[in-house]
Amino acid sequence: MVVFSDLDGTLLDRDTYSFAQAKPAMTHLRARKIPLVLVTSKTRAEVTALREEMGNTDPYIVENGAAVVIPGGADIVMGSTAAAAREALRKASEASGVRVRGFREMPLGEIRARTGLEAKVAELASRREFGEPFVVLEGDVSLLDAALRAQGFRMTRGGRFFHVLGGCDKGKAALALAAFLNDEDTLGLGDAPNDVVFLREMRRAVIIPSPHLEAMRAALPDAAVAPEAGPAGWNQAVLDLVVD
Repeated sequence: MVVFSDLDGTLLDRDTYSFAQAKPAMTHLRARKIPLVLVTSKTRAEVTALREEMGNTDPYIVENGAAVVIPGGADIVMGSTAAAAREALRKASEASGVRVRGFREMPLGEIRARTGLEAKVAELASRREFGEPFVVLEGDVSLLDAALRAQGFRMTRGGRFFHVLGGCDKGKAALALAAFLNDEDTLGLGDAPNDVVFLREMRRAVIIPSPHLEAMRAALPDAAVAPEAGPAGWNQAVLDLVVD
């Protein structure tokens, strides 16, 4: 069995970024030697620091599926570079007339204000290797999406930001990693629209309650719903589903 989990709003509290309430279930997985794969829009630098804090040594997926990181092995790179994503966003903004503001344009103070991250972690978040998070300032998002797709890119929405992706998504990355691990017994947990693509690939999926709950239910009618939001709900769902 392999557990695939989103981070912000799922395994991590949306506001405090704490995973303390999920520790019992994390210990449960570790005792049974069940890999916990972090599937996130965060950067490799952010996840490296977080995994050290968690004591996690399993493979992980960064920047919305742009890369699968295999500790001690070669990365599976599936996405475009951050520079290419930023250029695609610039061109799409001009073509569609939709005003946007990308991560690259934001000073660390603005990133901190938009995310609630501490200064050190905000700096790690700015180290994009692949895609580009952004906010829409004005205009029709569907026009921007069409302009990105015309260039071979696409966009998705996380808990706080939209993201430009090139040739990748969390679902493709999760499938690649499940094949690498040679394990089809998969459990996935997520809370936001950008999690739908990987939750659809799971044998069992759990929606963590969030402001996106109704949209998530509509997209994933067969998924279970955790009893509460954040790491507390994650903890209970894992303990209920991963039994001896």
